This record gives sequence, C-alpha cells and structure tokens, in this order.
Amino acid sequence: MTKVFIVLISNIASSMFDPIEYADERMDSKQENELLKWLRQLDDEQKFTFVWRVLSANAWKGCELAKRSQLKPIFLEVILEKGLVYGDASSVKWWIKAVLPGLGHRRVLEIIKAHIDIAPLSVYKTLYWLPWLYDNQSKQIKNEILVLQIEFSKKYPNYRPLRSVGTHV
Repeated sequence: MTKVFIVLISNIASSMFDPIEYADERMDSKQENELLKWLRQLDDEQKFTFVWRVLSANAWKGCELAKRSQLKPIFLEVILEKGLVYGDASSVKWWIKAVLPGLGHRRVLEIIKAHIDIAPLSVYKTLYWLPWLYDNQSKQIKNEILVLQIEFSKKYPNYRPLRSVGTHV
C-alpha cells in the first residue's frame, strides 16, 4: 500500500507543470520560482526530460530554464550539442549562455573546438559570439579562441554557409 501511495504522489508531482504549457505561457516571477523549486526536486533524468521538452517547444525559454535548473554537466553537454546544430547564427548565443554556468568556459570551448572537422557550420556560428561571451576570461582562454579562429580560417578559407542551421561544410 505504501509503495502504491508513493508512486501515486510521484505521478501527481511530476505532472504539476506541463513543459509545453510552460513553453507557451508567460509566468510571473513567483510562478517561475515555484517551477524551479519543483524542478530541482526531480531526479536528474526527469529534470532533463522536462527542460528538453521545453527546449524543443521554445528554444529561448528552454535555454533560460536550462541555465537555472541545475542540470548535471552531461545533460548540459547534450543541450549545447543540440544548440550548436539547431541554433542559428543569432540564437546559438542563447545555447552557449545556457550551459556556461554549469560547464564552465573551458569545457564549452573544448566542445566547440571538437566540431571543427565534423560540423564546421557549428563552429562558424560561434566564432562571432565567443569573444563577447569570453570577455572576462583569462588571457590564455582568449588566446585559445584566437587560435580556433585562425585554425578555422585556414581549414575553411572563404567559408560561406548556404544554410544557417545544421553541420554542413
């Protein structure tokens, strides 16, 4: 009986907020705080699933939620990977800003660098934003961005993407 009750309470709690409704509706700060409090009580997979569903329905709101929901780094990496591919030249900034607090500047830069050969468009979209997003970082990290810019220019001289999303050369 106790087990059934716990499962029932768990199901009620997990349906307290609907990710699609959250993605579509405006919330005041009190509602936002209630959502974050509820979200932080979920286990890691449930929390990620909720944020992922919001991201799929409304990227901007999902990125803002990802930044504040205390996701584990592995989930933040998945979110960044999605943003690098599906974010356009403007919105890729949201995706990077969403994961920076949880992953750190160095890890985000490593992930972006890893895409230079397999997804050049993903790297190309970030090159504009990186100097601003990394403005308050060490000289060493700023130099790594410069090296990435130079490497990209050498590998892809005269690069002009035909699309704004995807991974193409």
